[in-house]
Amino acid sequence: MWDAEGSRDGETCPKCNSTKTITYHYKEGFTELECENCGYLSDMADIDQLTRYRGELKEKTREAVIPFKKLKA
Repeated sequence: MWDAEGSRDGETCPKCNSTKTITYHYKEGFTELECENCGYLSDMADIDQLTRYRGELKEKTREAVIPFKKLKA
């Protein structure tokens, strides 16, 4: 289960040095930090990995990216 208890522990945000943060304590033993001042999320790198590969074509080319051979029936 991934339910967390959020608390205002006064931890400092690494991005803006604000103490207006919420620390989420998970039963599994890890914590995540969220800053209300600048929007920093400590798990943003993990979220980025989930949304990184959408299958979109980044470069437009006229040639096929994967070479293929036509089959004759």
